[in-house]
Amino acid sequence: MLDWRAQFPALHQVTDPAGLEALHEARRLELPPGQVVFHAGDSCTRYFLVMAGRIRIQQMSPQGREIVLYRIGPGESCILTTACLFSHVAYPASGITETIVDAVALSAASFHRAIDASPGFRQFVFQAYGRRLTDMLMVIEEVVFTRLDVRLARKLLALSEGGPRLLITHYDLAVELGSAREVVSRALKDFESRGWVRRSTGRVEILDPQALQGLASQ
Repeated sequence: MLDWRAQFPALHQVTDPAGLEALHEARRLELPPGQVVFHAGDSCTRYFLVMAGRIRIQQMSPQGREIVLYRIGPGESCILTTACLFSHVAYPASGITETIVDAVALSAASFHRAIDASPGFRQFVFQAYGRRLTDMLMVIEEVVFTRLDVRLARKLLALSEGGPRLLITHYDLAVELGSAREVVSRALKDFESRGWVRRSTGRVEILDPQALQGLASQ
């Protein structure tokens, strides 16, 4: 058994020769923060599994507006990578490391051989794909059906991870929410007038997390 497989318990179901051969062909990668893992428009040449760290997947509209679709963390794979490998189309979004990332990668050829010949590997890939697809649908549901102030409250609480300060610009918050910077700035100003947050350059201080939680729970 390969040492990195402990990060992915579902890979224990891969016991057939074809699947094991593909896993043995996987290569370890260490990526620095801020590195572009793939650009929108790139061909997909490998299947990523993240062991440690975090990769942000974001997309830009033809009008230049950006949105964070999701993040890949330890024990996870990338739904867009899987979809692009299956469909042989280019990436529709970009992946950027937010931290040092320790990952393993299978070549596209190894991936396709294992999908064709290994029931265990095929089950692992589709299980991971289904979980990530659910996350994507939740993002779409929030953007379409949830008010921006509610989404902003949820995002501030999630990104601050329980801390009182969040080092982030209004623009970056807008990217997180798929909105315009001016719209997010107005919402933050409203939060500040209520005494929930305090704004400064590149920083948001959370003064009343209970009030934000109340709004976020709507």
